[in-house]
Amino acid sequence: MAVPGLYEDEDEQKRHLSAIQMLAKDAGSSEEEIRGLYEGVLQEFKDDASITTFLSILVSKKVKEFLHVRRYYVRFGQEEKESDFP
Repeated sequence: MAVPGLYEDEDEQKRHLSAIQMLAKDAGSSEEEIRGLYEGVLQEFKDDASITTFLSILVSKKVKEFLHVRRYYVRFGQEEKESDFP
């Protein structure tokens, strides 16, 4: 379920939901898990953005970085540091 008030209109929501679906497919994760990460990062970025045209690209990149770091910690059995995550 989308965060209330996060999207300006239906077109923006569709654009971001499409990015969430692609990330979930690429990561082999559920859309719900990716949506939580994505919308958290999106909210942070939106708070500071004056132009929102490329937010889906920027947020997707940040979520991919997070997933990469998480896979590293899982793979090598190291403890995660809070500073490694968005």
